[in-house]
Amino acid sequence: MDTGNDTPKRKQLLNGDRVIWAMVFVLCAISLIEVFSASSRLTFGKSSFLTPIISHTVHLGIGLLGMWLIHLLHYRLYKVFPVVLVPISIVLLGVLSIRSMNSSGAERWIDMGFFQLQPSELGKIGVIMLVASWLSKLKQDDELSQSNTFWKILILTGGVCLLIVGENLSTAILLACVIFVMMILGGIAWRRILALTGVIAALGIVALLFLILVPPQTLRETSFIPKRATTWQARILDFRESGANGNMNAYEYAKLVAPDKPQETHANIAIASSNILGKGPGNSDERDYLQEASCDFIYAIIIEELGMAGGVLVLLVYMILLFRVGRIATRCKEKYPAYLAMGLGMLLGLQAFINMSVAVGLFPVTGQPLPLISKGGTSVLMTSGCIGMLLGISNVLEKEERGEEAIGTNADIPSVINGNESFDEIQ
Repeated sequence: MDTGNDTPKRKQLLNGDRVIWAMVFVLCAISLIEVFSASSRLTFGKSSFLTPIISHTVHLGIGLLGMWLIHLLHYRLYKVFPVVLVPISIVLLGVLSIRSMNSSGAERWIDMGFFQLQPSELGKIGVIMLVASWLSKLKQDDELSQSNTFWKILILTGGVCLLIVGENLSTAILLACVIFVMMILGGIAWRRILALTGVIAALGIVALLFLILVPPQTLRETSFIPKRATTWQARILDFRESGANGNMNAYEYAKLVAPDKPQETHANIAIASSNILGKGPGNSDERDYLQEASCDFIYAIIIEELGMAGGVLVLLVYMILLFRVGRIATRCKEKYPAYLAMGLGMLLGLQAFINMSVAVGLFPVTGQPLPLISKGGTSVLMTSGCIGMLLGISNVLEKEERGEEAIGTNADIPSVINGNESFDEIQ
């Protein structure tokens, strides 16, 4: 009896790159275990110990559902997303900027009633998607096209980064780095890239010297300086001085340094007290002392409970994800999905690298979550959306290889005319 027709139906539940799907489920499993363990500080004296993990499970569930729905769509439909994401994020970031000017500190979230929305997460993904679309239309040998594309990207990215920087400097820098690399890969002329590099380097050096040399009191009293500038200054100075602390013995460090750096100190203790296999899930001692154990420093808790083996496993999972994204990008026959895959892959990879580097003391404290592991509704949902689009691109590639159609294509599927691809792009 011929059962060949049944095979495609069984494969329709999880399409696209199966390795990426497998890595997603590994990350979700680690996330559920470690967030549940690391949330004890959030529940002490406040609510049921199940509340944080229930909330996180709901976010993961919604994220996985969104990931599955997005991966069914043709990647050309993704061009509609930034048309909504970018304006909404700009408006919400503007609202946060106004709030910050009227309060004692920067705000990152907007209370939507049933959850807290972080507009910077919407903004960075929307900008990457829009830049990928612009770069895909770039005519590299056309000076007018080069100039228009370069300045559009610069104005959009610069504007969004300026709105983000007051509430989250690390996210603004992360977005700028991703877009910068996308411009290089996308064919922006090298003379423009070099000129932009010089300007960014000069501004970066001036800003760094300013934060190092200007007294904290002056930063607080200067009206045009973001209110979080003193926080940035403290983190930079702490990181610069961390090398000198290496000559201290344990007693001197505990007496002179540890009280002023509680998060870094307890993250170091968590890592140093682990072994190859760790203390076991739920047996962390430092989770009760780390203020952001379930988010910013969850990698330290992973190493404490799962040992160096668990830390290496998480690192390998992200490396495999990056490798698969690179493979997807190189298989693309069109520019837009290739640039989109590279941009989203770099975003997830850099964010994971920064979070893990902070936890092990290789980078100043930034507040970047560990993608798909750290607790945080907006981060989980946006990361799921990114992975859904990567899977969607992979799904279309596989369907085209089999001669099938993806949802939302029909007339949009490219046809080859005289060796060139022709299709009606979604504007």
